[in-house]
Amino acid sequence: MKRILGILIISGLAVICTCSKEEPTAPDDHDFEVVLKEIDDVLSNPFKGFAPWIGVNNPIYETKLQQATYTWKDLELHKGQYDWGRLEQNWGNVALTGRRVGFRITAALPGDPGHVDIPQWLVDQGIRMRAYEIDGAEGLAPDWDDPRFLEAHHDFILALGARYDNDPRVAWIDIGSYGFWGEWHVWLNDSLAATQRTKQSILEDYFTAFPTKKKVIAFDDDFATKYVTDRGGGIRNDCLGTEDSNNWYLESLNRIDPTLNDRVWKNAIITGEFCGSSYGAQQGTTVRFDLNYQFIQQTHWSFIGSAGGAINPVDEEHRENLDNLHKKLGYRFVLKRVTRPASASRGANIEMKITVENKGVAPFYYSWPLVGYLIAADGSVIHQQELAVDIRQWLPGEITSDVNISVPVNISSGTCDIKLAIHDPNTNKPGVMFANTNRDEEGRYLVSRLKIN
Repeated sequence: MKRILGILIISGLAVICTCSKEEPTAPDDHDFEVVLKEIDDVLSNPFKGFAPWIGVNNPIYETKLQQATYTWKDLELHKGQYDWGRLEQNWGNVALTGRRVGFRITAALPGDPGHVDIPQWLVDQGIRMRAYEIDGAEGLAPDWDDPRFLEAHHDFILALGARYDNDPRVAWIDIGSYGFWGEWHVWLNDSLAATQRTKQSILEDYFTAFPTKKKVIAFDDDFATKYVTDRGGGIRNDCLGTEDSNNWYLESLNRIDPTLNDRVWKNAIITGEFCGSSYGAQQGTTVRFDLNYQFIQQTHWSFIGSAGGAINPVDEEHRENLDNLHKKLGYRFVLKRVTRPASASRGANIEMKITVENKGVAPFYYSWPLVGYLIAADGSVIHQQELAVDIRQWLPGEITSDVNISVPVNISSGTCDIKLAIHDPNTNKPGVMFANTNRDEEGRYLVSRLKIN
């Protein structure tokens, strides 16, 4: 007979062997299918949901992302001398909190009149600085085309990459440097625009410095958006929230290629923030919630922030909206069914089918292993094995994977628990929650029990 067992969702796939009075039974010559139980909880998972400013806590969710923008002048006070402590301030202990960071560099952060955001030592070399005004804020922007600017920028970004490209605390890089806020536009200041050759030079610095990190870029410059997405990068939409702004994003991408967003999201991050800061985020998740809920599904967002990363709900309906948004952003994995033999012999290879449904709108973009465990009656791990499954291929919808798990020759006969977990490669422990019951203290999910002959 078939028996419904539950499974919970959290961080990893694992398989375990233990004796149990609840052992399901089936004829030895038939496969045994277990249907797993889903939950509807908001899950605190990596690389998705909300991403507030670094050092700021979301008032209702345990977020696993945080982000910030830094000016170049604050990080390189003297040529070749970098203040990484300034950049890492308020990151916290990422190993304990799981709150990975993303960051952007800017050379023109609108603010007080006459201020500069490139290092003073670079200004002293005689680079022309040009006044600008945008949205009531001002500053002096560098001549992006100046060879001295480009050379210094190249050295700085390569130093940045040398420190952070392999840093597990960093989840993604927001390609910046050019334009106001590093957002790749000089809106209402067209005379400040760089040449295409200069833009390409700046972009190539990032791809050289960060060959392994996930990268996104604001969509405001067609050349830069195409350059980055053609090379596997993602897109940042810096103006979510109204019908006009959402259409602006779609029209901009369609101008490059009508299939662009649909091509990008399957392999690279789509993210962004609300227009209008905290007020825009509140309006965008209350009176315009349906509009934006549909839009993030249409364009496959993984996370929202920084404007919108720490929204405080105004009432219960707003809280429900945020719950639904959080669950829909990025991935949401549900273990649906596991089919395995009714029994197995010591030294055998267990052939299993695992069916997972991704109820989110995007895949998991990182190469984290799915791990199976066989666990004995006393709770000890008899066997642990990475399964031949690439979870990055779990696009929205259902997918069934065939996997094999080896049964050790020296295992005792009896009944084993089979558990699954997705492991964080930096800790070698479960790191992703499934939307299922039966999660154990280690973050593994019980999916079946197997009789060992």
